[in-house]
Amino acid sequence: MKGKVIAVANMKGGVGKTATVIGLAEALAAQGAETLVVDLDPQANASICLAGDAFLRRVIEEGQTIDGFLEDRFKRLQRDAALGGRIRTNISNVTHLGKQLPLSLLASSSELRLAERDLIFTLTKMKMDLDHIVESLYAIIKDELKRTKKSYEYILLDCAPGISVMTEVSIRLANLVIVPTIPDFLSTYGLNSFCANLWSGPIADRSNLKRPKRAPRVLITRRRPTRDHEQTSERLRAEAARDNATFSVFRTEISERTAIAEALGKIHTHPTFSQKWKDGTDVLLADLVREVKETLHGS
Repeated sequence: MKGKVIAVANMKGGVGKTATVIGLAEALAAQGAETLVVDLDPQANASICLAGDAFLRRVIEEGQTIDGFLEDRFKRLQRDAALGGRIRTNISNVTHLGKQLPLSLLASSSELRLAERDLIFTLTKMKMDLDHIVESLYAIIKDELKRTKKSYEYILLDCAPGISVMTEVSIRLANLVIVPTIPDFLSTYGLNSFCANLWSGPIADRSNLKRPKRAPRVLITRRRPTRDHEQTSERLRAEAARDNATFSVFRTEISERTAIAEALGKIHTHPTFSQKWKDGTDVLLADLVREVKETLHGS
């Protein structure tokens, strides 16, 4: 088994990024795929929504989070520090066809941003510039994921908003980058810049690392039945159809539904997959999974 890495990223927050990660991860798992979520956002929303706040407090206290790994590896110089031992299996409270979803989690915490800052400070003192820091972290995370891929069919990276060192590394490592985007003016304002810089612009060119494997794919989220959203969605699809397009667009659109917000809040209950993703959201997620698999494995 060799897992496919999917990074979910956007410059802007509040666009449905974590909802996309959780919905996609649970839909993949409901189809029987061993799935791992790596939470790279200091808000740790994916960690809380998947496993609950009590779980998160415990793994933070034990140092079993992604920032704990960074601190052990770069600050405490523990060369044997590994991601694998920090992954928690069987964390889902959701069942499907009478079985617990095969979901695992590498949690984040609010200390991740500080750990990333300390990493940059430590490596800068070693006379490394930002590009070499990215390359060093890329090599380490790539090696860790190489071992992890053997156990999972899909690894989803929930990136923090913006372009951090961890986000750039995630995008370069991913087999597919999904960019959740609300179809309105403010949410799409920096979209082309985000895609161009990391895939074909200055940030992509300045590194010795390979460019991302394929152009990012926009997922229209929180779509409302308004003229503004309709026109913006049409514009995004028209831009994606151009010869010099910096992104493609999923056919599937995730409409704004109360059921999605309710699903993310079902932390301390034990629903089935269809009970959690109700009112047709399970159908939308199935459509999204189909497109993701088409992209990664061919139609």
